[in-house]
Amino acid sequence: MVQWSDNNYGADNSSRGVSKVAEKYDTWTEDRIAQLGYLIGTGREVETIAEEMGTTAGNVYRQAARFKLSFRTAPGISMSTRTYKAVGAAAHRRGQDTATIVNKVLRILGDDPTLLENILDDEYSKAYFRGLV
Repeated sequence: MVQWSDNNYGADNSSRGVSKVAEKYDTWTEDRIAQLGYLIGTGREVETIAEEMGTTAGNVYRQAARFKLSFRTAPGISMSTRTYKAVGAAAHRRGQDTATIVNKVLRILGDDPTLLENILDDEYSKAYFRGLV
């Protein structure tokens, strides 16, 4: 597993008057970078991303720039924090990342319209099962 350390690549900033303890930087694993990219892609606010990832908004901006992630307008697809954590836990149990699990679930639903209609269970589903659609 590749790890990216956000410690200014070992530079000693004390001679430039920059405090070494200004902010504790985390190690950015591939999973953590993927999570950052996913959260940015869902259109979440920087402060929300920072809270969910246990870091600061400033660090989120720095890492997004570092890994060339963009805060442009995202499509209208997002998950609640509760859903994201549940999907993330399912991904973790399987040794996969969250985006892979989301795509797998969407493929399963796309391949089985009956399952999709059972999950949605609304007036359109009722019409689907009556053969009216």
